[in-house]
Amino acid sequence: MGLITKLQAINQMLLASGENLVADLEGESGIDTGIADTLLEQASIDHQLRGLANNKYIRKFELIADGYIVFPTPDSDESGILAAELVSQHVNKDNWLIKARVLNNASPARMWNITDDTDVWEASKGPYYIELTMKLPWENLETSVQRAIMATAMRHYQSITQGDEATDAFLGYQEQLFNLKSRASDINDKKKNIFNSNNMIRDVAMRTRYYSDPNRFRYWRTGGI
Repeated sequence: MGLITKLQAINQMLLASGENLVADLEGESGIDTGIADTLLEQASIDHQLRGLANNKYIRKFELIADGYIVFPTPDSDESGILAAELVSQHVNKDNWLIKARVLNNASPARMWNITDDTDVWEASKGPYYIELTMKLPWENLETSVQRAIMATAMRHYQSITQGDEATDAFLGYQEQLFNLKSRASDINDKKKNIFNSNNMIRDVAMRTRYYSDPNRFRYWRTGGI
């Protein structure tokens, strides 16, 4: 999707630190290229964790029998699940609200019930709605997102290898600029505004969770009524 290749991004990082460009990434082209690649990957993960228009979605899991909630297998080593949130409301036998997290180190990746300390889910309590935040490969990111990630990685790389304050100030300005452009593009893709900022499933779950609990007080009387 994006127009910037990983080679171009890493060369921009090297250029910002006054280093020689490389022709390819096949042989890692030296230690500096390996460091740049690592920092670019970390910046990409940090940026995608915020949630983008094309890496965050809600999926319905309906179990036929008690068992695992298994997530789709990544297409490559560069993709995977960054986060998973149970957005539908479910309670256990003690009437406690079930909280969950993703088990990425399991094979295959699946959902873990933190409340009951188990990865086996009851079919009778379904369906389960889970919001997944996926890690996308570099080439599948929008160009505006790639540019924002690259700006952050350029600044980090220059800070580690050169540490020049004047260059850091310039790169810091670029980082802010391209992060704003990336967010503006993402907001436009999501088609969200102040009147429609939450997805329907989460809105229902949050209303049920917070407003139906008689022991939770959101507003206090100040007298007179």
